[in-house]
Amino acid sequence: MSKRPELEEKLLRFAAPALYQQMADTFSDYHIHPYEIHGTVKRNESGFEVTLRFSQSFSQTMTTQVTLEQVRVPDADVVQFFAEAAEKCKSLLISNYYKMIKL
Repeated sequence: MSKRPELEEKLLRFAAPALYQQMADTFSDYHIHPYEIHGTVKRNESGFEVTLRFSQSFSQTMTTQVTLEQVRVPDADVVQFFAEAAEKCKSLLISNYYKMIKL
């Protein structure tokens, strides 16, 4: 455990509720439930690092850097990041589904 609490990863849902809500809204447009994504946020020198993990074992990750203002009020860049992540997640879910059918 880190001695510097500002460097620890925190759940996106609790650390940045507006950002989490935007993520949930974007993923719901792709018919993906928010519980299929594990979102975390970590404070660093230049703002915040948002990491999204998904797939069956949460092994796939996407990361972006956001500012404090973007955490409070998500802008088009944040929405674009979530849309790209949702598209990638949807593709993985579909491919995993077809792999299961072939068994």
